[in-house]
Amino acid sequence: MSTIKRQRYYGLEWLRFLMALWMVAYHFGGIYSEMPDMVRSFVGMGFFATSTFFMLSGFLLAHVALDHAGEMKMHGPAFVAKRLCNLYPIHVLTMLLSIGLLLLQYPIRPEGVYVYFNSHPYYPLSDEARAAFSDRLSWPSALGHIALQLTLLQAWEPRFLWLNGASWSISALLFFYACFPWLAPRLMRVQRWGLVLLGVWGLYALGPLVATLAGSFDYVTVGVLHRNPLFRLPEFLAGILLYRAWQSERVSETFRRFRYPLLTLGLCGVPIGAWLLKLDGLHLYYLTHNGLLLPFQALVLLSVCAFAAPSSAMVRVWAQRLGESALCIFALHTPLIGPMARGTRWLLQRWHESWIADSSNLALKFAIPLWTMAFHLALIVVLALLMQRFVVAPIRHWLEARLPTAWQQRRSPLVPVRA
Repeated sequence: MSTIKRQRYYGLEWLRFLMALWMVAYHFGGIYSEMPDMVRSFVGMGFFATSTFFMLSGFLLAHVALDHAGEMKMHGPAFVAKRLCNLYPIHVLTMLLSIGLLLLQYPIRPEGVYVYFNSHPYYPLSDEARAAFSDRLSWPSALGHIALQLTLLQAWEPRFLWLNGASWSISALLFFYACFPWLAPRLMRVQRWGLVLLGVWGLYALGPLVATLAGSFDYVTVGVLHRNPLFRLPEFLAGILLYRAWQSERVSETFRRFRYPLLTLGLCGVPIGAWLLKLDGLHLYYLTHNGLLLPFQALVLLSVCAFAAPSSAMVRVWAQRLGESALCIFALHTPLIGPMARGTRWLLQRWHESWIADSSNLALKFAIPLWTMAFHLALIVVLALLMQRFVVAPIRHWLEARLPTAWQQRRSPLVPVRA
């Protein structure tokens, strides 16, 4: 077997951009009125995008950070530091944005702040839980959570989300990056990668299976399965193993030859997941969210890898820019949900003031039509592109230039990985 030549996977650039957009639609979905059931079911499967994004991160990182022998191109501390130079500016900027918007929208009260507690979407809350969720988080606890945010440890808090809720994914990514130098070379050396991938899948599904059988539908269990880095790590490891599989000519040629039907089969995971949740959301939510759809996500990822680079230079440039902005899209959109919803309502009221003032249309005064989602998505993308190019990238380069010189040394390549 020959080693696959290093290349840029433009299909994966489009995939991570589209997965980020899907997550925006998922989190914005609650503000729109009269969403058709089919659209709501598709948007509600946004966690499919998050899992695919983590898997894709493992695949791409293995592609850029490992040499042809499957060994690290640079030493572990240097690798983690360089990844942090990209993650931390995005996180700090969006956290400061969240704090600023919070102070503008809500008055500071001595009793504390409101946070978003987890809840199982198919399990009714008890009166005790509702009372607990309505209480404010005390200021000492809030400041402690800000400390977790500053150290990128917020994904380990299982009870609630606050400030930029989506930033838990950045916290999880940092943990994955810390594990990568130790785990990735070992995974790239395995010969029976299919069995290891099957084991990773089983390990991933074990947690939600045990929680379901035990009837643990409380908000702490929901938070642990939703964002605890240890429970989400198998998705990232699966991405590394898929890159290992891609080194096999038999696998890569199969996907190049049958990329369209295999991609279609992979995308079938979305309606299957929606059907399972409709069938028995209470007992199938954990498994559908964590692990059950991993084979479908793997098919999507490898099928997209099989597409050739676009012939147009302009398309290649924009694919790279949009792909690189995916993490900014992911981190930027949740702080803007409230302001954009209020701004949209204000504009609709100004444009249709006489129509809204009609007593027969009072029920629609605060309704945001679904068609405005296109403008919301476009605005988020534009802001993310500007943030990535003119803020995050310069800060990243500035930080990387100040890393110790010894951390820039690369290791000598060894023998190629074999199938």
